[in-house]
Amino acid sequence: MNRGFYLTLMMGGFNASPVPEPVIEALQEVSVSSTVGAQAGFQLKFSLGKNSLVRQMHDAGKFDPRQRVVIAVTVNGATEVLMDGIITRQDLAPSSAAGKSTLSITGLDLTALMDFIDLTGIPYPALPNFVIVEAILAKYAVLGVTPLALPASIPTFENPLERFIKQQGSDYRFVTTLAKNDGAVFYLDPGPTPGKSLAYWGPDLSKLFGGPQPALSINLDASTNLDSISFSYDGTLATQYLVTIIEPITKIPIPIPVPNIDLLKAPLAAHAPTPLRSVQLKPVANESPAGAALAGLASQFQTVDAISANGSLDVLRFGHVFKARQLAAVRGAGNYYDGKYYVKSVSHSIKRGEYKQSFTLSRGGTGSSVSSVSP
Repeated sequence: MNRGFYLTLMMGGFNASPVPEPVIEALQEVSVSSTVGAQAGFQLKFSLGKNSLVRQMHDAGKFDPRQRVVIAVTVNGATEVLMDGIITRQDLAPSSAAGKSTLSITGLDLTALMDFIDLTGIPYPALPNFVIVEAILAKYAVLGVTPLALPASIPTFENPLERFIKQQGSDYRFVTTLAKNDGAVFYLDPGPTPGKSLAYWGPDLSKLFGGPQPALSINLDASTNLDSISFSYDGTLATQYLVTIIEPITKIPIPIPVPNIDLLKAPLAAHAPTPLRSVQLKPVANESPAGAALAGLASQFQTVDAISANGSLDVLRFGHVFKARQLAAVRGAGNYYDGKYYVKSVSHSIKRGEYKQSFTLSRGGTGSSVSSVSP
């Protein structure tokens, strides 16, 4: 199907296997999206002939919801697994014109399987949240999912004689809620080989250790490797959080300082924006000081960075697959916006002989925290 890179498509019921060559030849377009804080998704679009293998597979239920799909690409000898997920929807567009009928299948990563069954009420007494998450994710090991859960920055424990945690909703909803409350992240990272993936829950360590990736270069003549990039500075997103608890006996309000999270973030910018707004978190009478501090910490992690960038690139020109949840450097945009960024989202668009990506970057302030950027 492609020139300059190699596409691998695997499909199946429980375990996915490579599809026959005629299916690859019928594949018109592949789209994959990965965004921090959301489930990754994909779409495959096939041409559909009357007597084609794709038609036969469709009639046999091979493209039905819950079928597993693995998508990988090889660029310059390096293979990246873009998606390990399941089909959630199919759309058929028949046409009386020869060769114009199409079949589109859409799906989500394997976290979709964690979101189908409501398991409200399962108790987890006297367990910290990261251990609860490990126990929940362990059941998906049969799908090649390796769980990795790390403690929150401020660990808290429930006294089982007073209260213990009960699951609310599906595994996915419960795990993501625990992450939101603890200032953690939860995502599924496909790979490193097809059929394997990592389910990570914990601090967003990629903001410290993510990357490195080749620099995104613009306005640098032969070194330019971007099609386009634009920047935005939204000062209304810079927020200062205040947290107060109500002491349950005396009813006296006790201010709890929000922990400084600079050590948990990579120093991407030289100058932090001045907060334009302050937000008082709602006091909770039964909240412990540690719990209140954790609420403030979680709020800071959820704050959207004031600086963002949107761009696009040609993978064959860039030479690598650009990845989300990593660090990336920008050069050629000027001192104000050059430097390191966190990659918040990446979308892949693959057609015959063409591989494009669009992306969104973010950081907390202006100016570069480093004096130079390596290509």
